[in-house]
Amino acid sequence: MGNRRIRALAAAVVSLTIVGCGSGGSGDTGQVQQTLTKVLHALGSGDGATVCSLATKAGQNALANAGHSTCQQVVKLVSDHLSPAQKTALENAKVGKVTIDGKHATVSDSAITTSKGSLKGFLQTGSAPTQLTKQSDGTWKISG
Repeated sequence: MGNRRIRALAAAVVSLTIVGCGSGGSGDTGQVQQTLTKVLHALGSGDGATVCSLATKAGQNALANAGHSTCQQVVKLVSDHLSPAQKTALENAKVGKVTIDGKHATVSDSAITTSKGSLKGFLQTGSAPTQLTKQSDGTWKISG
């Protein structure tokens, strides 16, 4: 599989894992941060089951369609093509500022930092924000 295809799949994963209006309670902010942190850590280790479980059905389908495969297979493929520094960075990623508007949340890529490794080449400045949606059970999932 060519580098362009891998980059396109990585962009799809990033757009589903990176999240940018309104204000919400600190409980929801913490839950959104926790969800995204889990997704980023799982992506770094190639844990497609975790990444996909933290996405809505629409989010899973978007990933699967981007790779003409299953959600878990796309996550594994992208993870397999990450550099060691990127994997380390994702496994140590932290999510900062979250913006919440009702049942929808966003986080800009600039709000994601890492204490180790490098996110260079993974996060894309100016990329479209990914949406998280609050579920009926109170959890937050990536929705597109």
